[in-house]
Amino acid sequence: MRATWTFALTLTWIALALACGGTKPGDDEVGEGTDTSASDSGDTQTTSDADSSSTSDSSSTSDTSSTGDGDGDLIDCDPLPPPSGTIVQLTPADAASLPQQVLDAQAGTTFVFADGTYDLSGANLLHVITPGLTFRSASDDRDAVILDAGYAIGEIFLVAASDTTIAHLTVQRAFYHPIHVTGGSAANVENVRIHDVVVRDPGQQGIKINTSPEGYYADAGEVSCSRVELSDAGRTQVTDCYTGGIDAHSARGWVIRDNSFEGFWCEQGLSEHAIHFWVTGRDTLVERNTIVDCARGIGFGLGEQGNGNTRDYGDDPCPEAAGGYLGHIDGLIRNNMIFAARPELFASQSGFDSGIALEQACGALAVHNTIVALEQPFVSIEYRWPNTHATLRNNLTTHGIVERDGGSASLEGNLADQGLEHFVDPSTGELHLVAGSLAIDAGVVLAPGVADADFEGEPRDGAPDVGADERSP
Repeated sequence: MRATWTFALTLTWIALALACGGTKPGDDEVGEGTDTSASDSGDTQTTSDADSSSTSDSSSTSDTSSTGDGDGDLIDCDPLPPPSGTIVQLTPADAASLPQQVLDAQAGTTFVFADGTYDLSGANLLHVITPGLTFRSASDDRDAVILDAGYAIGEIFLVAASDTTIAHLTVQRAFYHPIHVTGGSAANVENVRIHDVVVRDPGQQGIKINTSPEGYYADAGEVSCSRVELSDAGRTQVTDCYTGGIDAHSARGWVIRDNSFEGFWCEQGLSEHAIHFWVTGRDTLVERNTIVDCARGIGFGLGEQGNGNTRDYGDDPCPEAAGGYLGHIDGLIRNNMIFAARPELFASQSGFDSGIALEQACGALAVHNTIVALEQPFVSIEYRWPNTHATLRNNLTTHGIVERDGGSASLEGNLADQGLEHFVDPSTGELHLVAGSLAIDAGVVLAPGVADADFEGEPRDGAPDVGADERSP
């Protein structure tokens, strides 16, 4: 699939607020399996907001032009600047000593990995408890540095410190999560950046984000320009279909942009989403991502009561809910391409479930997304449960946009249940609009800053096209 995205990120929650005015297998499987990772105990306790002043809005980034699909070739996917301060040079021979080196590191240290495969199967996880550490390849080639757990350890990175950066490398085959970000032992963790990383074949979720055992949160992070994938070989290592791309609990203000996700489905059972923020997540920005052959694409919330936990932000962000459970609060899903074509996915027990699912998602805004399935899915987009009050604008889908179980949404400018004639080559996932498509100029004008440009950074004109692509003359 060709997925390309670039434009200024301007998350204006005031504008969003102004803009918002059957059964199937796995519907209520809010814990599709048991997460047994030792550091995940925060998942099973109800917590209150430990830091109500933590960052609420996504930090501003800018993209101006380019093409790519999570391969690091977007304008805002450039390599990190050269390292400074304390630098630790590593080779594959340092794999066994690396966990202790990370524990001993001073704030501001950069670990620079020489090309090669680092066998961590006989080591411990890399437990990041010191703020300001950076982990990156020397070559800035994410395919040239591979940290391989061989399914022998639960996690490769366990991040519990703010201002951590992981960039330009591959992490693969952790028994649980190749990257796990949690709150700290005494404060929230913020500003974790995962940039230009390949996350391959997790035993559970590729990137896990959740509360620490002490009840603190992981907020205001970013996953950018990365590839998260489950191969056929990796799928055999998953138990009870408890897998997914990014799985975030009670997290606020994360940006998930310019990534590609592929292969999160199972022959039996229903995988979590490629991108999933729930358990009262808030202010998540999901944009310009490519999602290919995943059972579920993007999810805000899950189930009527989630997993039984919640987060108290100390305000009343959704008066319509009257104090009821919220799976997700506000947030913006824009300019994503979601594509399902693989026959094995459709032949699996759960098939292609949904492109975008909003469940107890109050204030969610989904605009200018393209969702294409070559066979029948359950839905393209669903909004579900009474505390979902969403806004759906200018989405282009091959199948239904469906209300379920009392959800509500404001719908305008969408084209649902469309044929494949809109797209250049849908058989290969080339989802640019063709000349003459009825999606051209068929959208409604959105408030400034909501979706000013398309998935390639092409500006939208006064008569915007429906979907993620704005066709150039």
